[in-house]
Amino acid sequence: MNQEQAKSFLKDIIQIKSVNPPGNETAVAEKLKSLFDEHSIETELVEYDVNRANLIARIKGEEDGPVLGLTGHMDVVPTGEIEWEHDPFGAEEEDGKIYGRGTSDMKSGLVACALAMIALKEQGLPKKGEVTLLATVGEEAGAVGSRQLTEKGYTDQLDALIVAEPTENQIKIAHKGALWPQIITYGKTAHGSMPDTGTNAVVHMNEIIHRMLGEEFELKYEEDDLLGGPTFSIDVIKGGTNTNVVPDQCLVNIDIRTVPSQDHKQIIEQMEQVIQSVKEKYPNLKADIRILNDQQPVRTSSEDSFVKLVQDVKKSLGGDITLGGITAYTDSSQFTKAEKKFPVIVMGPGGTAAAHQPDEYVEVDEFLKSIYLYKEIGKKFLT
Repeated sequence: MNQEQAKSFLKDIIQIKSVNPPGNETAVAEKLKSLFDEHSIETELVEYDVNRANLIARIKGEEDGPVLGLTGHMDVVPTGEIEWEHDPFGAEEEDGKIYGRGTSDMKSGLVACALAMIALKEQGLPKKGEVTLLATVGEEAGAVGSRQLTEKGYTDQLDALIVAEPTENQIKIAHKGALWPQIITYGKTAHGSMPDTGTNAVVHMNEIIHRMLGEEFELKYEEDDLLGGPTFSIDVIKGGTNTNVVPDQCLVNIDIRTVPSQDHKQIIEQMEQVIQSVKEKYPNLKADIRILNDQQPVRTSSEDSFVKLVQDVKKSLGGDITLGGITAYTDSSQFTKAEKKFPVIVMGPGGTAAAHQPDEYVEVDEFLKSIYLYKEIGKKFLT
């Protein structure tokens, strides 16, 4: 495909409203499948739910050899409440940029992976080994697609994986994990004029939050040279139904981003200890902890041979070979749960500063360069 065809196909994918929730990723998967069918590339749809299907695509060499995995997710976050200057699903091109929800995170990276596979196929490659694309559902809400594919064994044969998340095509070898606990307190309703006859779930939650923000709850960790330390943010709080009713329930959602030295189970145990300490003040406290999302941090050694190979390819193309890390999690949190261990690199067009924002965009040149970059990595890894 030439550059204009590549841009046109990316725009077609951006225009598909695969907003999660609910997802509707099957439309993206089928569009990719139709392109692969045109180029006689093997595909498989793996259904997750209604209108939600993962896509697997493979090109195989004539000889056995290593397997290179490429991955990207098909869902995008909602457009938000702030008005956009560009149509969120118009895929408008202006001043060297393509605008739209998911342009950066991460339909440009996903499409670049697909087009790199087609470029390899057109060159009669690979001669040995295999390139496998894993296009996933539901990364933006718990990485449910990658979890399904991992449990079904689709990553068992991988020898290396590139996650095409937005890094401005810089090489990232580490990313943080995500632990999203939800705490719920339960009380007893009463008339607002007689609060002593009820149990106020909001008051109980307030004490829990106060202690978690104090010295009773401390995230224990060792500083990571690429990722730094963890973060902790209380991002949702809901409680009560009316001003004149004592609330019988309150919940908070917490976003904890973790580094490799941390143990998620220990963090949860610390939270349980805080709740137990609150019971000393409020003996009638009833509370639960639910885990909404649990993604482990991932890190690949800078000395890994695949990392060195990618650095060599980038250097030959005149690109920056500095290694770094990212604060977000990726589907590799699930993919690396496979029994076989393999190196992971996060590298793709677009930037996190534009992701999840109004007027999200990707630089056209960056997108086109990523296609060539993935193709050259595939050629070197599989020859």
